[in-house]
Amino acid sequence: MKRRIVLAAALTAALAAPLLAAAPASAGAGVGCTSGNCSISLSKLITLKGDRGHAGGSRSSYTIIPPCQWNPIGDATTGSQAIITEWQPDPPTAYGVDKSYAQAKQLVKNPKPGEWYILPVNPEATAAGKAECLKLPLYYFVVPGTTPPTPPIPPRELAEYAYNHMRIPRPAITISPAAKGYVNLATFVWGSWPASPTTGRQDTYQITATLQGSGQAPVWVQARATRFTVNAGGHGRTYSDCGTTGSKYPVGQAPSTAGAGTAPDCGVLWQGPDAHAAVTATVAWRVTWGEGAPGAGGRVLTQVTLTGPAQNIPVSEIQSINGD
Repeated sequence: MKRRIVLAAALTAALAAPLLAAAPASAGAGVGCTSGNCSISLSKLITLKGDRGHAGGSRSSYTIIPPCQWNPIGDATTGSQAIITEWQPDPPTAYGVDKSYAQAKQLVKNPKPGEWYILPVNPEATAAGKAECLKLPLYYFVVPGTTPPTPPIPPRELAEYAYNHMRIPRPAITISPAAKGYVNLATFVWGSWPASPTTGRQDTYQITATLQGSGQAPVWVQARATRFTVNAGGHGRTYSDCGTTGSKYPVGQAPSTAGAGTAPDCGVLWQGPDAHAAVTATVAWRVTWGEGAPGAGGRVLTQVTLTGPAQNIPVSEIQSINGD
C-alpha cells in the first residue's frame, strides 16, 4: 500500500516528462542518463527489423503510453536522504526497497556521482503493463553513462507499435482488354505489388520489434493477404471470385472463352458506355502477432483493407459491320 502512495505522489512529474517519440525507432544511439534527467525515449530502445516504411499502406504514427517511467529524486546525498527518511527504521523487502535503503545509507556516508530514480506506475496503464512495472525495483541509483532497467512495454502494445511502422503495399492493377472497355464484354483485373523483402512472398509481410535491455522476447507482426476485390466506377457490374492477386488466368490475358455477356472470375462486366469509367482493386490483410520466433497461428491484431490507385478507362459500344 505504501508503494501506491509513493507512486501517486510522483505521478504528476512522471507523466509530465517526455516519454516516447512516435518516429520509427533506431537502436541504442544517444541513450543514457545525465544529472537530473533520465527521460529516455523508449523508441531509441526499440529495434524494428523487417518490412518498415511509409509507402502504400503504412500506418499513422503510434505512441506507446509507458506503464511506468523513471524520475529523478536527488543525488547520492539528497536522494539517499529522501529514501532513508521515507522508509526508516524498517524498510520492506517488497520491490527491493530494503536493498535501496541499505545502498542509500552507504551513499550518505560515502557520496559518489550519480542520481537516484523512482519508478512511478501510470494509473492509466493496462493491467499487464502495471504487473510488468511491479517486477522492477522501486528505486535505482544511476551512475553517469548508465541507465536504469528498461521500463517494460506489454507485448501487444509493442506489436501495435511495430504494426504502425510497418509497410503494407497498395495494389496496382493490370486489366485486359488494356486501357479500354466495351459494353457487355468483361474486363479482367490483376493486382501487383512488390514481394516482401523479408519473407520473399507477395502475400505475407512481416516486421519484428525488440525492446533492448528488457529481457522480453521479440514481438513479431505478420500481415497476410486474404481477399482481392474489384471496384468499378461507372456502368459496370463487378465480380470478385479472385485469387489473392486477382484473376486466376495468366496476367494480362483474358481467356478464350471471354465472349460477349460472359462474366469474368475477377473483373467487371460493363453495362453501358462511359467515357470516364474507373477500376480499382482492394486487398484485405489479416494482421497477426506473437512473441518469439515468427510463425503462423498468432493472435489477431487487426484487419486492414488497402485500395490502390484508380485506372481510368473509356467504355464504348462494340461497333458491328453489317455490310449495308
